[in-house]
Amino acid sequence: MGNSDDWCDMGRLDGFGGGGGFSVRELCARAMSIVYEQHYSIIGPFEGTAHITVLLDRTDDRALRHRLLLLLKVLMKVLSNVEACVLVGGCVLAVDLLTTVHEVSERTVIPLQSNLIAASAFMEPLKEWLFIDMDGAQAGPVEKDAIRRFWSKKTIDWTTKCWSSGMPDWKRCASSSLNGEELARDGGIQLLATLLSRCMCVVQPTTHGNEPATIIVTNVMRTFSSLSQFESARTEVLGLPGLVEDIVHCTELVLAPATVDAALPTIAHLCVSSELQDALLKVGVLWYLLPLLLEYDSTVEESDTTEAHVVGVSVQTAKNLHAVLAARALSRICGITSESETPYNQDATDALKALLTPKLASMLKDELPNDLLIKLNSNLELPEIIWNSSIRAELLKFVDQKRAALAPDGSHSLTDSHAFIYEALSKEILIGNVYLRVYNDQPDFEISEPEFFCVALVEFISSIVRNQFANSLMRGSNHDTSKLESDHHDDKSYNEEKATSEPVTYKEDLGVVSNLQLGLTSLQNLLTSDPNLASVFSSKEKLLPLFECFSVPVSSGSNIPQLCLSVLSCLTTHAPCLEAMVADGSSVLLLQMLHSAPICREGVLHVLYALASTPELAWAAAKHGGVVYILKLLLLLHEEVPLPQRAAAASLLGKLVAQPMHGPRVAITLARFFPYGLVSIIRDGPGEAVVNALEQTTETPELVWTPAMAASLAAQVATMASDVYQEQMKGRVFDWDVPEQVSSQQEMRDEPQVGGIYVRLFLKDPKFPLRNPKKFLEGLLDQYLSSIAATHHDTHGPDPELPLLLSAALVSLLRVHPALADHVGYLGYVPKFLSAVAFEARREKCPQKNLECQMDHLKVRITRHSTSCAEAMAATSVGTNQVVPLLMKAIGWQGGSILALETLKRVVVAGNRSRDALVAQGLRVGLIEVLLGLLDWRAGGRQGFSSEMKWNESEASIGRVLAIEVLHAFATEGAHCTKVHDILDSSEVWAAYKDQKHDLFLPSNAQIASAGIAGLIESSLPSSSRLTYSLTAPPPHPNSSKPPAAITSDL
Repeated sequence: MGNSDDWCDMGRLDGFGGGGGFSVRELCARAMSIVYEQHYSIIGPFEGTAHITVLLDRTDDRALRHRLLLLLKVLMKVLSNVEACVLVGGCVLAVDLLTTVHEVSERTVIPLQSNLIAASAFMEPLKEWLFIDMDGAQAGPVEKDAIRRFWSKKTIDWTTKCWSSGMPDWKRCASSSLNGEELARDGGIQLLATLLSRCMCVVQPTTHGNEPATIIVTNVMRTFSSLSQFESARTEVLGLPGLVEDIVHCTELVLAPATVDAALPTIAHLCVSSELQDALLKVGVLWYLLPLLLEYDSTVEESDTTEAHVVGVSVQTAKNLHAVLAARALSRICGITSESETPYNQDATDALKALLTPKLASMLKDELPNDLLIKLNSNLELPEIIWNSSIRAELLKFVDQKRAALAPDGSHSLTDSHAFIYEALSKEILIGNVYLRVYNDQPDFEISEPEFFCVALVEFISSIVRNQFANSLMRGSNHDTSKLESDHHDDKSYNEEKATSEPVTYKEDLGVVSNLQLGLTSLQNLLTSDPNLASVFSSKEKLLPLFECFSVPVSSGSNIPQLCLSVLSCLTTHAPCLEAMVADGSSVLLLQMLHSAPICREGVLHVLYALASTPELAWAAAKHGGVVYILKLLLLLHEEVPLPQRAAAASLLGKLVAQPMHGPRVAITLARFFPYGLVSIIRDGPGEAVVNALEQTTETPELVWTPAMAASLAAQVATMASDVYQEQMKGRVFDWDVPEQVSSQQEMRDEPQVGGIYVRLFLKDPKFPLRNPKKFLEGLLDQYLSSIAATHHDTHGPDPELPLLLSAALVSLLRVHPALADHVGYLGYVPKFLSAVAFEARREKCPQKNLECQMDHLKVRITRHSTSCAEAMAATSVGTNQVVPLLMKAIGWQGGSILALETLKRVVVAGNRSRDALVAQGLRVGLIEVLLGLLDWRAGGRQGFSSEMKWNESEASIGRVLAIEVLHAFATEGAHCTKVHDILDSSEVWAAYKDQKHDLFLPSNAQIASAGIAGLIESSLPSSSRLTYSLTAPPPHPNSSKPPAAITSDL
């Protein structure tokens, strides 16, 4: 047949030229395939294998190409034929056949891609190829020889997009769905799997990439990298378990980086189904990919791998690429990638969480894994990541062990991987993917999932507390059992058993306490850095573990209670947490800690102060003895309590008193212990002022307090607190009330008090700045009327001087605070006073003292120009006492006439809107005639009232002046002024007085009196000598019945 070159030139062979030659060659190839397939063992190696391979490479006939492929398939049954095929480029040709663009109906002749890359000399090159270069720009059109040169120079590669005439769209050189589907239909995947399996038998991790077998593996893997993107091809791969294993093993060919480059994307593409994921895991894909992650070097930048002087850099660049591809493959195996949807695989995810630690494993889902790879190859100690060289070494050791460990069926298992713990991390507490020890050392570190971490911490604390309770119960049960059994042994054996068991229990308790401290400290740091996480504790279920921590038995030096209180203090900034804290009665526990846990008082006070705005805590303080615990802290006795804690206790009481719903009950409870003045100081605050007030000796109208009183009360409160605590420790609901005998005010028990004000002390200093003078006024009015009513029924009452004392206090109060007079009218006390006066008027003999008290009070209120009181006097209804008749009757009382006249003058002033009603009352009872009778100076006059009054000279002058002013007021313009004028005009007495000035009838000292009429009235009033602070009576003077000087001269 001649030499090989001539033989391959189909146009020069006899019988093969022309159009019919193609069919002859096809028949020959088919015949040779049939014969060799049946008798290859007899024929042996075929010397023309290389020529058949070259012919297949250069032909452009589809039918002949198909027959030659079938012939080569048969020839591959003999190993020497395989070697001959490989030597002339058979592997490259096979890859070209797999990756060539598919023929379309518009093109009658389309050469293979291999024909384009290695075109035969007799073919006319066509400039029909376009491609996208590395910069993203379109290049071409170029001929096929140019494509080959670009390929050799690696200007284009398997990922380059190209286009030629007849293609509907740009295709990658490495992918064509039609070619892949056709290859799968024709059994190509099985053939490639067999070829790969045979080559992998001779290829080892130490085999160089230039070896023929390695080159075959590389090209096959490149083919599978493209085919694995198609569903039909992946279905074929799933039926070939050996192929999956070979693909995974290709990742360890470190001397053939191109093979690894193709194997890793193939693994990633195969992970689109859970079946293929499981198949990859069974062949140990994790143990081959994990080491690749640990070969990343962030200091090496990507460079041109063709430059010889940076060969070392190129190797590391390849390793970096492999690390990136391995990370992406692992993310797809777990199903956590963000690029595309792959099934979630729980086994793989759990294994990687254990092997890479949770935080690093979660970073696999990042689109760019560079940050993960940098951390995996660094030494870090962060709250979420602890990773160093010893951990990497331990991981590689474990991976080697897992590669060698196979199940009986030859597969790899992940079961023991889920529980894998690094030696360096065995003592670390990992909660919510956070290492508690490191986080407590770095509390400012920003946690990636703070809410998840917070919930995990609560569950961790809850598990510790509940397990501790369970263990305590079990130890108690075992202890009882051992105690019963010890009766059958001697004392020595029992003591030895006890001695050996106690240290173990103590160590376990220390571990529990240490873990609990770590958890609480982490929770405190987390809530401090992110206060919004307090919303996690809005339910009682989340708060309950924190309160249960107070019941964990710990040594006196443990800070667990303080940590719990710090956490609760952080939660008090969130309103729903406050409601949850007091919802289950936990506030009583906090109040008890003020008594039972002195070391925790500061934290308890801080939490209680935040809770003091809730009605539940105020109720617990008043009803369940909480006030006693707080008072014990406030009243220093035998133990030293820091001043800030005492001030905080005082502030807590003040806030409880101010609570709208149950604060008044707390105030009433405090009033059983303290004077009203101290209760007011506690209410007003601040706490430091309360402490100062308790330590000082004070004597004011509002407060009488001495250190002796404080010491006495402190002793009583301390005893009471112990009794309350013992009752509460019995486990029952204890309703507490202040015993009657408890008081700090025994010395002042007999001193009259009104509204918390000591009346006698107030009269000594009426200008003392009262905290609430209005309340004092109301109390005085109520008690005054009550005391007057008591004298109506029992003349010899318990304190006959009380009405006079109260009236004097009223006089002094209204004198210092004149604006309060209107308040008296608004509160409706005027009708009550009128009723009291009316009752006195109906008695056969009016007690002088009661009369003076009532008239004093009425006079002061009216002389302070209280329009509201004047109107209230006139606003009487049917069946009630009217003021004018009462005052007219009071004119005849000894000592009350001047006051009655002054009151009449004030109630009929022009500003009184009820003035006409008062004038009508006066007309009905003949008041005008009575007043004219008082003015009649003539001895033995018709009325003779003046002589009957038994006035002295001063009183007579004042009385005449007041009578004249009352008559002038009655005659002022109004509804009844005409009738009044008629009466006055017909009176001779009024004719003598109407045109005179009233100051002509005053005594000589009235000309210089700064107080005017009111001052003269006050200086002339009689009073009791038994009260040193009441009004002083003027000296007695003989009565005078002389007429006015002006009238005498006229007469």
